[in-house]
Amino acid sequence: MENRKSFGAFLLQRRKELGLTQKEFAERLFVTDSAVSKWERGLAYPDITLLQSICEILQVSEKELLSASEDVEGRRAEQLAKKYIRLSRKNRLIQSLLYGGTLVICLICNLSIQHTLSWFWLVLGGLMICASLTFLPSFAPEGRRGATVFGGFLVSLLFTLAVSCLYSGGSWFLVAAVGSAFGLGLVFLPLVLRQLPLPPELRERKALLYVCVELALLILLYALCILPENWAWFISATLWTLFGLALFLLPVFLRRAIPLPEAWRSHKALVYFAVMSLLLLLGMVWEGRFGEDHLLPTLLITGIALILPWGWLGAVRYLPIPSRWTRLGSAFLWTAVWLEFFPWLLDRILLAAGEVSSRPVRLLPQGVDLSNWTDGWVISDNINFLIILGFLALGALCICLGVRRKKGE
Repeated sequence: MENRKSFGAFLLQRRKELGLTQKEFAERLFVTDSAVSKWERGLAYPDITLLQSICEILQVSEKELLSASEDVEGRRAEQLAKKYIRLSRKNRLIQSLLYGGTLVICLICNLSIQHTLSWFWLVLGGLMICASLTFLPSFAPEGRRGATVFGGFLVSLLFTLAVSCLYSGGSWFLVAAVGSAFGLGLVFLPLVLRQLPLPPELRERKALLYVCVELALLILLYALCILPENWAWFISATLWTLFGLALFLLPVFLRRAIPLPEAWRSHKALVYFAVMSLLLLLGMVWEGRFGEDHLLPTLLITGIALILPWGWLGAVRYLPIPSRWTRLGSAFLWTAVWLEFFPWLLDRILLAAGEVSSRPVRLLPQGVDLSNWTDGWVISDNINFLIILGFLALGALCICLGVRRKKGE
């Protein structure tokens, strides 16, 4: 009952504020005077189909009508929104006049003084850059403002660079354009990719797409700066750039972004090691391309160095032993063996390639003298021997833990 009375009182107050009689109000709603009287006295509610018409006549929102009170905050927000729209329109109009007027003045001056369009294009490029930051955002669709501004700014910058290059008679446009795109993309491309309407297969691989785009721009920049004068350095830079990026980013992309066949999904570590080994071998082959005297030793040393990580992968991931501790111990033992033979094999390869060594490397424990810490060669052998002993001890400890846990099960 109380709600009906407050509802009726609100109807009566709003009707009188607008200067409407009950009869006029009823005629607009196509109801009788008595029906309006019952509403205002709190004896009945109007039909729900009349709510929208009542709101329009009384100039209130549905929320105000149903709550029987003025929505001050809502009205203020609506007024502020309308004020913002008016200000935006005025701002767009003012900027249109400023930019348009400036262009027209520059156009007339350029034609009247030089009788052709020359520096006008530089002014146009500069104004386009300013407009992309101040004028374009007001036309950008909601949720894609950042991508729109980035695209407009990049296009304006490239246009300005092209005009400046032609005006100065230079040939640096491509280098400047690719360099600018690379630098801007490095900072702003993640934001742009979040707002772009990408296909479904790319939406979950934005990081991979970002790296691929930036890598392509970087390699193109290498090509523009280096080719054709130094194509050998271009290939070297490209290979080692790919190697460095893959070294840190490939594990992340193999887990989330790169779609592997079903049979390879449980062998991501193997794929990672294979890709890294291939890139490393390609890089070393390229660096040793100047003759067989360099190529063969380079390949042999690289292959022996790769034996260590591949041994770890085989021991930890593929050794047919159920205990993780035992597999880890096997990897430590493999490290000890590799540390023992790698210096010796490296020395033999260098000797075969014609390198002169002041002291041939010998297999341990030859040359080890733990009581002698004054001679440099003996100190080196002692340290290497202690390191190998440490890995052997770690391997034995892990294997013992694995056997003990196996017995405990």
